[in-house]
Amino acid sequence: MRFSFFATPTTLKKLNSPELPKVLLAGGFNGYWNFGDILMLQGVVRWHRARQESAVVASLHELGRVTDPQSLKQLPAVLGTEDFVFFSGAPWEEADRSARSLGLEPVSPLLLRGPCRLHVYGGGYFNGRWGDSMLELIETVLRAWLPGHYVLSGLQVGPEFASRLAAHARQWQPALVGCRDPESTEALVACGLEARLSGDDALEELDRAGAQASRGEPRTPGAGRFALHMNLSTYVYTNVGEDPALMPTPTTLMNGQLQALRARFGEDASPVVLNAYIDERPVVEDSVAAMRKTSFPEYFPRADVIDLVGLLFQGRLHQAVEQIQQGEVLFASSYHVTLLGKVAGVPTHLFAFNDYYRQKKAGLAETEGSLAEFLASDWSQSLARGTEYIESQRALRREWLERLAVSLELPTPDVSWVSRASLWMEDFRQELQQARLQRAEDAQAAQAAAREAEMRHQALLERGEATEARLRELEQQRTRWEAEQLELHTLRARLAAREEEREELFSLREQLAAREQELRAFAEREEELRASYEALLTTEPPLRHRLVDDLNDRLIKAGGPRAHRAIKQLVRATVKRGK
Repeated sequence: MRFSFFATPTTLKKLNSPELPKVLLAGGFNGYWNFGDILMLQGVVRWHRARQESAVVASLHELGRVTDPQSLKQLPAVLGTEDFVFFSGAPWEEADRSARSLGLEPVSPLLLRGPCRLHVYGGGYFNGRWGDSMLELIETVLRAWLPGHYVLSGLQVGPEFASRLAAHARQWQPALVGCRDPESTEALVACGLEARLSGDDALEELDRAGAQASRGEPRTPGAGRFALHMNLSTYVYTNVGEDPALMPTPTTLMNGQLQALRARFGEDASPVVLNAYIDERPVVEDSVAAMRKTSFPEYFPRADVIDLVGLLFQGRLHQAVEQIQQGEVLFASSYHVTLLGKVAGVPTHLFAFNDYYRQKKAGLAETEGSLAEFLASDWSQSLARGTEYIESQRALRREWLERLAVSLELPTPDVSWVSRASLWMEDFRQELQQARLQRAEDAQAAQAAAREAEMRHQALLERGEATEARLRELEQQRTRWEAEQLELHTLRARLAAREEEREELFSLREQLAAREQELRAFAEREEELRASYEALLTTEPPLRHRLVDDLNDRLIKAGGPRAHRAIKQLVRATVKRGK
C-alpha cells in the first residue's frame, strides 16, 4: 500500500526547517481512542519534549480518524503535542481532497530538511493480526523520511511474527529494539536480533496519576467493592486463524466470569466498571457494551461506571486510581487497565482466553491462570507480587530511558535531498514496475473475463431463443386453454339451465302428488258422506214426515184439537187431488 502524508501549515513549516531537529512518533495510537495507546503516546511525547534534541515532536495519526477541523484542534490538548503527521492509504485524489477540507497540506519528502529521528513506541500490534499493516506503514515512513536515528520500544511481539520483525530490523538497522515482556525479547533474540527489555511506555504516565492520587486521604478498601473491566471483542478470545463461529461466544465466556464474581462477592457487591475505549467500530465492544450484552445487570444491579479515556481527556486519571483503591481487587480484559491496578496498589487479575492475552498476562508476572485459581488464592501474595513487579519495571524503565537518551545524543546525519530523491525515485520505479505488472495481469484478466463474458453472452442468446420458443408454445397452449375454458363455461351454463328445469319438474311433480293426495282425500270424504247419508236415510224418517209432524204440533198448540182435525182433513183432501 502507498501512503500519503499531510500536516498543518505550521507543522509543515517546522518539518521543512533545516535547523529544527525532529522526532516522528509511530506506534499503538493512530487515532483510535484506546486507553493504553493514548497513555503510551502521552508518555513518549512528554519524554521527548523534555529533551533539547527534540524540537519538533510529531505523531503519526490516521487521516480518516479526523472528522472535522474542530476535532483537529482538540488533539494537542489530549496528546501533549501540537504537531501531527496525518497518513492515508486511500488513493491520492481522495486523500488530498479529505486533507484539504481539514486545512491540511501534503508533506513532500523531497522538501524535508534537518535531522530526523523515528521512534516506534509500544503496543501489542506486532503479531499475525496487525503486524504486516503496521510494518508497511513504518517502512513507508523510513523510505520517505530517511531518519538518521531509528528506535523501537515497549513492544509485544507474537511468536508467529518474530521472524518477520527480525528481517525488518536487519534491513533498516534500528539503534535500539526494546520489548515490554520477556517472551517477546526471547523470540526476537532467537531470530538473531539484539533486543532487550524496555518495559511499557505508559508506566511513567500511570505513575504520575498514582502520585496525584496518593496526595489525598488514605482509602480503605470496602467489602464487596471491586473494579472490573470487560471487553467482548473477538481478538480477546480467539487465536489468529481460529474461526470464532466454532468457539464459545465472548458473551458466554464473560458470563461465566461474572457468575464466579457474583458467587465470590455476593448479591450486595457494587463493582466499579472501567470503560477503556471510546470507539464506534462494532468490532470493539468494551465495558459499557458488555454491560448491555451480558448478564451483568442481573448479577450486579448496583454499579458505578468510570470512563478512563474521558478522564484522560480532562487530565484527571488520578480520580480513577482513587476509585480503584477503594476496592479489594481489580479484574480486567486489558493489559494497561491491569497495569493501572498494579500501580494503584491493589491485587489484579487479567482475563486471558487466548495466546495473545496469555502473553500479556505472563508479561505482567501474573501466575494464576484462571479466574477460579485467582479467587481461591491468597490475594495478599498477588498484591506483593504486583508491588514487586512495579518496582522492577520502574528500575527497568530508568535503565532503558538512560540508554535511549545516550542513543539520541549521538550525532544524527542530515540526509541530503539527493538521497531522499534517489530512494523516492527507486520506490516510484518499483511501484511503476508493479503497476505495469498489475496492468498486464489486469489486461489478461480482462481478456479472460471478456472471453468468459462472450461465452456467457452466447449461452444467454441460446437460452433466449429457447425461451422464446417455449413462450410461443406456452402462448398456443394458453389459446387452447382459453377456448376450452369458454366451452367449459358454456357447458356449465347449459348444465345450470338443465338443473333449473329439473328443479321445476321436481316441483311440479311434488304439486301433482299433492293434488292427487287431495283428490284421494276428497274421494274418501265423499264415500264417507254417502255412507253417512244412506245410514241417515235408513235410521231417520223422511224430512217431509218430520215437517208434517212439526206442523201438526204447531196447529194443535195454536187452534186446539178441533181446528187441527179440520185442517188435517183439508190437507188430506188437497193431497189426494194433487196426486
